Amino acid sequence: MWPFQKKAPPDVTRGGRTARYDPQLEYWAFECDGIEFHVKGIPFNEAAFDWARRAVEVIRSLDEDIRSRVDECLRDWPCDKSKKEILGVELDEYPESKTILVAFTGDDSWGDLGVDVTITDGKIVDVSGGD
Repeated sequence: MWPFQKKAPPDVTRGGRTARYDPQLEYWAFECDGIEFHVKGIPFNEAAFDWARRAVEVIRSLDEDIRSRVDECLRDWPCDKSKKEILGVELDEYPESKTILVAFTGDDSWGDLGVDVTITDGKIVDVSGGD
């Protein structure tokens, strides 16, 4: 049979949350408090559910500052800044450095533009935008 496709690992469920592996994007995706999280690696590290819970607390506590920094990054871009929303949060570096990457996107006026906010140990350390 062509093309050969690897079978995706089974879903992992814990505490009402389910992580599903996306073989095309090669990461696990799951939601925590309305935010989508991504983590790479097989097998799935169930500690990611706990990391996500802590990341939600950090994101919520920094929400005003995060949104202000995203607006600042978008200052010269002709897009509707009021339409920003979290696309997803990457947790790959969380176990080693407590770093999370929060990816923002917007409506059609944003086109392919996105803004990434890097948070380490509860502090915003970088904000970058591009398409």
